[in-house]
Amino acid sequence: LLSLPIFLAHWDLATYGQWLILSALPSYLAMSDVGMVTAAGNRMTMLAGDGDQGAANRVFQSALAFVLGVCGIAMFVVLAASALWSFGGAGSTQAAGAITLLSLGVVVGLVGGLPEAVYKATQRYPLGAALANTTRLLEWLGSLVGLWWFGDFIAVAAGALIPRVLCTGAMAWHAARSTPGFRWGFSQASVAEIRQCAAPALSFMVFPAANALNFQGMTLMAAALFGPAATVVFNTYRTLARVTVQATATFSHALWPEFSRLFGRGDRATLTALFRRSHWLGLALAAGASIAVYLAAPVVLALWSKGQIEFSATLMWAAMVYAAAAGGWHVSRVLLLSTNEHAALAWPYLAASAAGLPLAFALGQAFGLVGLMLSMLALELVAWAYCAHLARRLLAPVGPAEPLGVAT
Repeated sequence: LLSLPIFLAHWDLATYGQWLILSALPSYLAMSDVGMVTAAGNRMTMLAGDGDQGAANRVFQSALAFVLGVCGIAMFVVLAASALWSFGGAGSTQAAGAITLLSLGVVVGLVGGLPEAVYKATQRYPLGAALANTTRLLEWLGSLVGLWWFGDFIAVAAGALIPRVLCTGAMAWHAARSTPGFRWGFSQASVAEIRQCAAPALSFMVFPAANALNFQGMTLMAAALFGPAATVVFNTYRTLARVTVQATATFSHALWPEFSRLFGRGDRATLTALFRRSHWLGLALAAGASIAVYLAAPVVLALWSKGQIEFSATLMWAAMVYAAAAGGWHVSRVLLLSTNEHAALAWPYLAASAAGLPLAFALGQAFGLVGLMLSMLALELVAWAYCAHLARRLLAPVGPAEPLGVAT
């Protein structure tokens, strides 16, 4: 929220719009681990919840070997592409250098997901979340130092990368020293464990792809239809609206390790009761936060953009309805994600996200930026309905031949 006024104090709208476009591109690298970190983290938590620490450690070391391998390959490709791009002149050198550094930050963040998974599996989710959020805060502050000190794209990207690397290293060191049950190394890495995680991991990969279409895709769509300045306006309204989504996401993600643990232990009754209470609380939070943000938006937007971005009631209304819908199904989504039962959601969600781009193009041409918001709302409503159906099916009573839990 603070990035907009700070960046606009140093750059004009067009330059900031170019930065948004550049920073959107490396997000696709988040798919390079093909979802292995999240799938392995879920399996580690479920196995630890079932008392099988040895198997949990095998999953951890297998995921570590896999992630380091694919991240190395991904960075090689990025470096080669950036080297070719940098021959286009000074502007191209700035863009290529920034994308390289931003890409490296994404790769380091993927590796940093492993110590977070260790904290989650050992019932220390609050500690892991606090350290991860501190890392993101320092990463953001580092980018501001680069902006203030040098003011170019490479400096901003480098300022973000340095604290990301240092904090990720510190998290890995602390997780290794404080958790003897999980040992950093490759001695117990197993191709069989990687294969066991492959199906849910590949399904997890679909979500970053869908998110890239939803977020970065919409950013690029706004840029293509309306130009860099309008892209800043669109991103500003969407960012403000997504305060609601972040609130519900924070709530639902706190439930993630408990959902995994109860599922791994086979405690369906407790899992169902926890889900139902959390679902209604999530709905109330999404609705209440959306109303509050809408009412505060005129003042917040004026202060936030220093008067450079005008308030539009219609655009803000569309953004808040979208945000309420996006937040309303977060608990159901986390239930599926945390239990590695998300495959049935992943591919339809990706298909709907892809269909959202031509819809956004059509609605954008007809209704401007409001049309882009309406296309995102349509996607969230479809996803909400289908995810609710899958959550009900997961929690439905099963016979004794279909036990709830994680296969070992």
